[in-house]
Amino acid sequence: MHKFAISSVLTLFSFNLIAQTDIPATDNVKSELTIKVSRKTKRHRYFSDNAPVTMADGSVKSIADIKVGEHVKTCKGGKSVATQVKQIDVYNKPDFSLTAIYLRPVDGIANYDPKMIPALLLEATPNHRVQTNRGKKRLKKLGKNDILYHYEPATGIVSSWKVGAVKENARFVSKAYNLETEDGTYLVDNVMVAQ
Repeated sequence: MHKFAISSVLTLFSFNLIAQTDIPATDNVKSELTIKVSRKTKRHRYFSDNAPVTMADGSVKSIADIKVGEHVKTCKGGKSVATQVKQIDVYNKPDFSLTAIYLRPVDGIANYDPKMIPALLLEATPNHRVQTNRGKKRLKKLGKNDILYHYEPATGIVSSWKVGAVKENARFVSKAYNLETEDGTYLVDNVMVAQ
């Protein structure tokens, strides 16, 4: 009886290994890899769970709904390109608050009311990096002379936006996310961010 139980377990284990190795790769999608990050991580980098990420097809998804292997938009050389999501970091009850960065267009926008200055809002942790005209910088290091890049979905043009104001400790969130992509960048609210 004892030999039968052991051989049954070994047989099941063997079938499990065979089943795992015989799965064919489809559409070049990598396996799901989601990492739950400990609260003790030194450099917290994340967005709120409803941060809008621009997908490769131009649609928008909340960062919490994105899966490993999906393709998202980013910018390279002033043009939009697609990059694949390699990893998703999930932060449960994060300790750090989000910093709010308000951006305004560098060149102005035609046909807008001068009383209503157009602005973009980007929220992330102070340690999260963004792509600027001077390379990748952490939000807490941004100054009024820094320029970030914004993808215009209607035209497909990448435009430059200047940091207008920085508000530290803007708000706390109960769950937060960060993506790692093959290119190292992606778009949150159509603003180019970096890992």
